[in-house]
Order: sequence, then C-alpha cells, then structure tokens
Amino acid sequence: MPVISHQLPNYQPNPATEILILGTFTPAVPGAPDFFYGRPRNFLWHLLPQAFGLAPLKDEPLPRKQEFMAKYHIDFADIIKTVDLPDGLEAEAEDDAADAYVLEWNDVITMVDALPNLKALYFTRKTFNSLPNIKAQVMPLAQHCRQKGIRFCKLETPARHYSDSKLQQWKDTIVAQTTCLRP
Repeated sequence: MPVISHQLPNYQPNPATEILILGTFTPAVPGAPDFFYGRPRNFLWHLLPQAFGLAPLKDEPLPRKQEFMAKYHIDFADIIKTVDLPDGLEAEAEDDAADAYVLEWNDVITMVDALPNLKALYFTRKTFNSLPNIKAQVMPLAQHCRQKGIRFCKLETPARHYSDSKLQQWKDTIVAQTTCLRP
C-alpha cells in the first residue's frame, strides 16, 4: 500500500496567526497544488477574500495569497499528515478515503498552543458523515479551543462549488461572527 504524505509536511502556521483554517488533507501527488486549497475545484481562495470584501485570489500566485494572509492574520493547517492507501487508490484524495486510511495525524492541539494570538479556528467540514476518525480527532480539538477561549466553528467546505449562500455563511461566521456551526 502506498504511503502518501501531506504536500507541505513541515508547514507551521505563522505565530502571529489569529484565524486558523483547518482542512483535512493536501496529498503530495503528481499535479498537487503548491499550497492549501489550491485544487481547481476548491473555492477557498475565491470565498475567503470575498468574505472580507476583496476580489478573489483563486488564480493569483502564492505571494499574493500570502500578502492577504499576513494582512488578515490568517493561516492554514490540515488534520491529516500521512495516509496509507490501498493499491489503486493513490490518486484518491477525498475525505472518505483519507479518513479510512490515516497513518499519521497532525498534532493540531500542540499547533494551537503554539499560536499565542489565535482567536478562532474554522474547520472546513459542515458534517462528519462517513468520517468517524476525523470526527474523533476534531472533537477533542474543539473542546481544547473552548477551554482556551478560542472560537471553534465548522464552515461549509469550499470544495466542489461556489455559491452566494456559501459566501454568506463564510462572511457571517468568519467576519461578522454572527453564526457558528458547532461540531
């Protein structure tokens, strides 16, 4: 079975991070994006800047995205570090497959503790349907954040499609902080 590592295995969020957006897995496979949420069918870089009233950054180079991140004190992490997929599923990067074959998790609680300015953590999954292992990792993280006074909410995934209702949920949750989907 092939072991697939995270595309950015040693990535650490900036210590000045105030908003951490947590995803599931960015696999190091041929054609993988150079940064978080860079797949063609992922719209985070469209949604997130728009939530702040800015133009989308989806097709912009990484340095422009990093400028946005620095200005708004936003950074990224994934919960999965490596997966051990059965032969034939090497290109499978969907959460259902990753959840079933996790070899190593990222220690997100330690990561959170290393971010002294962290005010909010947003997990980009609306539900845990068919993701029992991811849920088992996220629930203690959510509790840890609550104990530390860090806002923890789920966001509708930026993957697959863009919609005005998804954008509104991101605005309301991240910027206005008037809604919060709890795990």
